[in-house]
Amino acid sequence: MLERIEVQNIALIEKLGFEPGAGMTVLTGETGAGKSIILDAVGLVLGNRANKGLVRYGCEKAFVQAVFSVSEEISAQLESAGIPDEDGMLIISRELSADGKSICRMNGVICVQNTVREICEGLLNLHGQQDSQGLLNPKKHLAFLDSYADDGAEIEAYSEIYREKLLLSRQLKSLEMDESDRLARIDLLTYQTKEIEAAHLRAGEMEELHEQRFLMQNAEKIVTKLEEAHALLYGNSECPVYDQLSRAVEALSVISGFDADFDRWYQRLEESKYLIQEIAEEISDRSQGMDYDERELNAIEERLDVISRMMAKYGGSEEAVLAFYQRSQAELLQISDCDEAKGKLEKALEECETRLQQAANVLHQKRMKAAERLSGAICSELKELDMSKAEFRVAVLPTDCSALGADEVIFFIRPNPGEAEQPLEKIASGGELSRIMLAIKMILSDADSVDTLIFDEIDTGVSGSAAKKIAQKLRTLGQKKQVICVSHQPQLAAAANRHFLIEKMTKAERTTTKLTELLGEERIRELARIIDGDSITDTSLNHAKEMMEAYEQS
Repeated sequence: MLERIEVQNIALIEKLGFEPGAGMTVLTGETGAGKSIILDAVGLVLGNRANKGLVRYGCEKAFVQAVFSVSEEISAQLESAGIPDEDGMLIISRELSADGKSICRMNGVICVQNTVREICEGLLNLHGQQDSQGLLNPKKHLAFLDSYADDGAEIEAYSEIYREKLLLSRQLKSLEMDESDRLARIDLLTYQTKEIEAAHLRAGEMEELHEQRFLMQNAEKIVTKLEEAHALLYGNSECPVYDQLSRAVEALSVISGFDADFDRWYQRLEESKYLIQEIAEEISDRSQGMDYDERELNAIEERLDVISRMMAKYGGSEEAVLAFYQRSQAELLQISDCDEAKGKLEKALEECETRLQQAANVLHQKRMKAAERLSGAICSELKELDMSKAEFRVAVLPTDCSALGADEVIFFIRPNPGEAEQPLEKIASGGELSRIMLAIKMILSDADSVDTLIFDEIDTGVSGSAAKKIAQKLRTLGQKKQVICVSHQPQLAAAANRHFLIEKMTKAERTTTKLTELLGEERIRELARIIDGDSITDTSLNHAKEMMEAYEQS
């Protein structure tokens, strides 16, 4: 539930705080007072695209912050996104600079807008007038029906087979090439695979060859230094290390039995003497084995050149070249035996299409049953919204398989008896669209886990009895959800549990928007203003009071 929202420096708003509370809350005010600006601010919190034009003139930054109490499901979603849980509370903030830069935070963690939008989908539903217009687009009718049908498992089963079909179709299409193209491709792949085979590449060979080349290029220096080291340790120097160690060992051997330390030193020096001898012999063997062979060095250079050319043509490493070889060999095998491969793919595709049609039929049947129930439910809701004669039908029509099934969903309506049933987009008025959308929202509210619903002028195009029925529906919905409405209708304002007035005021020669909760007589006067305009009369005041008392007693 939305606990509080704070807005700073957005359009006409200098600073504003709003705590809607539970139940139904209504926002009223004259046209241009700033009601839409508050909804724009809510949209920023939800992760909507930021418009730098929203920043209040003369200010460097705008700021919006919303505090939500969240369910365990949302808390788990936050945890998986790396956002700390604050005892079941979520604080979302959005900072917008005049240069267009925007920063979103959730519980202090900077988040990308996609993450904010994904999480906010389960927090708040902002329903604007454009959503009612969405009812006129048949492409969106399927989503309404699927929300009601709870057919996610059937859609996923269908979609998995549909993705398999697309893959098989692409593979088959790649084989259905002109014969000349196929032969040219075979020639290219044959040349490439034979060239790589002839190179006899081995992973890690290039590194080994570089090491060998380095040693050979420095063979003379290496041999000289090895011979020098051998002479100092064991050879022909004036005082080799081995000879001096031998004399030290011989001296300690005489006294080794006199003391434990003498014996320990004797043992360790004797071990060192043999170690020096061993190292000297290894140095001698290595120096004798080092030989600069120009032909061998040239062979290494040629081999490195071969490997470099293969890497330049087929990949940046021996592993990449070998992987290219495997892929090319597999493709060559496939298109060389094109008829057999094509036959296998055609058979697999035929089987896949059969399974796809079966999954589409299962999904179609579930949608058909849901459409019948939804049609009846909407008709019942419309009767309670002053459209008692209207007949509404959700039609599920078969069509070609697509990503979401093989169904087209169209909403039909017969507003009055004796008239022909027609698609909704051809005959529905603005007032009818508002009531149909509200009916759908009422029906889906139990299945929807979203706690907060915001309606922007859901009562557009209606008045009198219809407006009163909408008000009653929203008040009822407010018993299950947090409902916030922007309205121009006195019926909705009277039905709300809380009433806030949005108005413009001038402060230091600057226009700003003010939000005030109305109580008692103030609320009655605002209702009277909505009823009669600025010329408030005793009659309008009495009417407003009666409307308030009627809802207080209900």
